[in-house]
Amino acid sequence: MTDASGLVRLVFESYVGQAATYFAIVGLIFFALWRLGERRFQGARIQEKRRVDGRQIRREVKHTLVTLLIGTLNAVAITLLYQAGLTRLSTDAAAWSWPVLALSFIGFIVFNDAWFYWWHRFLHRPQVFRRAHAVHHKSVDVNPFTSYSFHAFEAFILGAWAIPVLMLVPVYLPLLVGLQVAGFAKNIEAHLGYEFLPRWFVRVPPFKWLTTSTYHNLHHTRFNGNYALFFRGWDILLGTELPEYEQTFVDRGERRTTGAVQRAEEGEPATPRWRRGSSAALGASDPFGGGPGRLLSHHAKRRASDGTGAARCAGLR
Repeated sequence: MTDASGLVRLVFESYVGQAATYFAIVGLIFFALWRLGERRFQGARIQEKRRVDGRQIRREVKHTLVTLLIGTLNAVAITLLYQAGLTRLSTDAAAWSWPVLALSFIGFIVFNDAWFYWWHRFLHRPQVFRRAHAVHHKSVDVNPFTSYSFHAFEAFILGAWAIPVLMLVPVYLPLLVGLQVAGFAKNIEAHLGYEFLPRWFVRVPPFKWLTTSTYHNLHHTRFNGNYALFFRGWDILLGTELPEYEQTFVDRGERRTTGAVQRAEEGEPATPRWRRGSSAALGASDPFGGGPGRLLSHHAKRRASDGTGAARCAGLR
C-alpha cells in the first residue's frame, strides 16, 4: 500500500482504531473510579481536594487527539519501513528464547525510563515549558484523561526513539507491542488520581525503587521534581526526587479511615464533587495559588534566585 489514497486510508483507519481503543479504556477507568467509585475509593484519593471539571476533561480530550494522531503517524511510518525491509523487527518466534525476550523487555524499559527522564527535564526548562509542556501541567488534579494530554512537540519527542532504534536494534514484534502496552498502562497509573498500593510498597526492595501514582501526582502539584516514569533511580541519583514523597505515600494510606468517617459525619452530598466544582476551584486550591500561570512565575523566580536551577529544575512530564 504505497499509493497516496491507500496511505491516507491506512492513517485514517489506524487513527480511528487507536482513538476508539484509547478512549474506551480511559473512559471506563474514569467512570469506574471518578464516578461510580468516588465515595467507595475516597480513601485512595491522592489529592484531598477535587478540582477536575468538565472544562478540564474537554481540554485534555482535545490535546489527546493530537497526541494520538502523532502516535498514529509514527506507527504508520514504522509499518512502511518494516514492509520495505528497513527495520530489524522480527516475527520469527524460533529465533528468540525466553531469557533473551525477558532481558530485551527489561532493557527497553530501562532505556525508555532514561529517555523519559532526560527529555522531561528538558521540557521543564522555562522557554520549553511555556511553549509546550505547560499544556500537560494545566492539569493539576490529574485523572486518566490527563495521561496523553500533551502538546504536539512533547508527543513527538517522547516517541521519537522508536524509529531509529527499530532500524538499528533487533526487536521481536510481539515484544514491541508488549512495550507499548506497558507504557500505556504506566501512563494511566501515573495519572490515575488514586493510589491503591499498600503502604509497605515504599519500604520494601525492589518495590520501593519503582514509581507510583503518588510519585507522579506530586510532580503535578509541586511542579519540580519526581521526573522519572518507571524507576526512582535517576531522581535519587541526581537529587530531583521530592523529599516528601515517601511520607506523602504513607500519609495517604493513614487518612483513608479518618477521611471517610469525617465525610460521612458531615453528610457529604451524593453528587460527585468533580461535577459540582468550577474552574475557579483550581486557582483556590492550587499549591502555588493560581494554576499554570503561577507555576511559570514560581519557576522563573526560583531559577532567578537559585544558581543551580538548571541542574535542579530542568525536567519531563
